[in-house]
Amino acid sequence: MSSEHREPPQVKTSAEEFGFTERERLFDKVSHERFLEILDDSKTKVHRIEESHNNYGEYLFVTVSRPGARKRIFMTFYGQGYHQYRERWITDEWNWYQSVRGGELERENIPRQAAKQQIEERYREVKAYAQQDTQTRQGQLFEMIADLTDEDGAWSEMQDLPEWLLDDDEDDLRYPV
Repeated sequence: MSSEHREPPQVKTSAEEFGFTERERLFDKVSHERFLEILDDSKTKVHRIEESHNNYGEYLFVTVSRPGARKRIFMTFYGQGYHQYRERWITDEWNWYQSVRGGELERENIPRQAAKQQIEERYREVKAYAQQDTQTRQGQLFEMIADLTDEDGAWSEMQDLPEWLLDDDEDDLRYPV
């Protein structure tokens, strides 16, 4: 077969270039252990670490990059925080999304050991909070719906639930009369 008739090479997605497994790509999530492995990889550069919030709560956001086929690929991981609607501390998983490259971000670099130390300090802090935490029935229900749908879908569904279903009193777990 001549080179004119060959199939063009498949372009990898950024997540594939970054080395995420199929499961990690499907759920946009990695375990804490896997996140630490990503940080330990010599190809990974840490650019930014900051405590901030999104629609679901307050987390530690860590922006890293790795070489891609044509340019560096930036990913932001967020974890080690409190999920407001699930009403629980997130300690052992990190969500991720592809970040937008920017000149300022590319110039920022945090030494790997300093980054790992900061993340470990936050991990210990959040782990202590998580041991004291208890969810209400509403938080448990949101978590169940979110795991079946997605976070945004769960929030919409929760808005349509009857008030009695979210009541924390065990005796009120029956249909109203």
